[in-house]
Amino acid sequence: MRWMPALMLFGLLAWVILQADLGKPNYFIQLGASVPYGDKIGHLILFGALALLLIFATRARQLVIGPLRLYLGVVLTLGFALLEEGSQLLFPSRSFELLDILADILGVTLAALVTKAFYQFRAAYRRRKAAQQSD
Repeated sequence: MRWMPALMLFGLLAWVILQADLGKPNYFIQLGASVPYGDKIGHLILFGALALLLIFATRARQLVIGPLRLYLGVVLTLGFALLEEGSQLLFPSRSFELLDILADILGVTLAALVTKAFYQFRAAYRRRKAAQQSD
């Protein structure tokens, strides 16, 4: 059940991407276009949210890649974002932009930082609670 929110958001993103690839207008693309920097804000929020949901779905499992420890949800989201952004080069109805990739990376990074802060606060809370119970 913990996978359901991530799968639902992924499904929404896949639908929006398909509509954009086909050159069909949809509400989400129009909304992004109607707000200054709306497209970039949308990338940041949507890919950040997907990363957060995937981190939750994978129970914050981490991968060690060289000196880096990355959440599996972050790796999955970044992989999807890079594939999606790169695929825009194949569609005449799409336009590849490095700023979109930067917005994706920023959203995913914020999700990772929020997760790390949550686990640090939770660990500190549990230590305080255990110390209070042992008194």
